[in-house]
Amino acid sequence: MEFNTRHSIQQNLPAEVEFIDTNDYKEFKSVILRKTGIDLNLYKQQQMHRRLQGLLEKNGCRDFLEYCNILLSKPGALEQFLDRMTINVSELFRNPEKWAELRTQILPGLLSANRQLRIWSAGCSFGAEPYSLAILLDKIAPGIRFSLDATDLDKTILEKAKEGKFSSQDVQNVDKADLQKYFCELPASDTFSSLEAKYQVNQSIRAKVNFRPHNLLADPFEQNYDLICCRNVVIYFTDEAKQELYKKFCNALRPKGVLFVGGTERIFGYQSLGFDTSIPFFYYRSASAKQAAA
Repeated sequence: MEFNTRHSIQQNLPAEVEFIDTNDYKEFKSVILRKTGIDLNLYKQQQMHRRLQGLLEKNGCRDFLEYCNILLSKPGALEQFLDRMTINVSELFRNPEKWAELRTQILPGLLSANRQLRIWSAGCSFGAEPYSLAILLDKIAPGIRFSLDATDLDKTILEKAKEGKFSSQDVQNVDKADLQKYFCELPASDTFSSLEAKYQVNQSIRAKVNFRPHNLLADPFEQNYDLICCRNVVIYFTDEAKQELYKKFCNALRPKGVLFVGGTERIFGYQSLGFDTSIPFFYYRSASAKQAAA
């Protein structure tokens, strides 16, 4: 998840100091945009600057221009940068109560209106969310035809996601019966992202997910999705970037299609963006969405 993180965010941070956009940082952002297509101005500046400052120190750099030279010349440095800015934390069926609502109140309506669902897990990180979706659909509608796209900015994490390997903590919300049905247990020597991977999603479920790279803030969106899941991703974006992203999500949905967001990502002013809602954190494209979200 583009920011769907696996590493814990530091707690008890020192008091915020005023952010100063220095010339070297401005030039750094310009180079990153040209090199990767990532516009760092669309992320919360103080948080991003603080996160990258740690990389400067780790690489012994005095300023961002010196660090930029390392990114452009040192093998693996750019991948390290992308891994740092896309902190990946998630787990299968994260916030189980919301997944229960998806199962009982959202998916039945979508399934009754469509013979084949089109779903997008946006900012999928290492795959916990799309695999949760695939398992849930197999449970409630076995044999149903659906397409499930899973995208993320980080190409390295997408390769890990394709493996479908998870630790015991990652699967803590998976029912024991489902763990036995949809996962196989791995040898103790198998590791994943420096954490012990104990389980792997069965091939039949892995085959249902189409993983591909995508930059939410720069790349075009495909259309006619019935369900878009984008959870715990936009909290790192500026308010302006969030509003533009929600408009694009609305336009990517079919009429009455649903956007499922994270538990801290309530959409304020959702009606002006083309959404309606009856259940917190689930927003469906309203009849007036074409005019509102244009």
